[in-house]
Amino acid sequence: MENIDSSVCLIDKSCIPCSGSIPPLDAHTASELLAKIGNGWQINGAGHLYKKYSFDDFMGPIGFANKIAEVAEAEAHHPDITISWGACSIEIWTHKINGLTESDFILAAKIAAIVQ
Repeated sequence: MENIDSSVCLIDKSCIPCSGSIPPLDAHTASELLAKIGNGWQINGAGHLYKKYSFDDFMGPIGFANKIAEVAEAEAHHPDITISWGACSIEIWTHKINGLTESDFILAAKIAAIVQ
């Protein structure tokens, strides 16, 4: 099981590369971390973190995706990003274990901070 220090704010942590040797977070821990992110993030049917951001045009989602790319590159943790007119959808999970780790929630918290 992943060792999670709940005394430190998610946004103040850094993503840790997954070796593939840890199990995904259990549902209870994932729910607790999801509550810390807030801002409409959810765990979708595939068990991935998901959020759709709305915009009034096409360039808004493009600019937002570029900001996400900068954060993702700095954290070496890369989400799936879908851009369409008026929307940018983000889906995050740890591919090596096909599940969620604390790093997924850290990245989501840092993405949420972009729009605040």
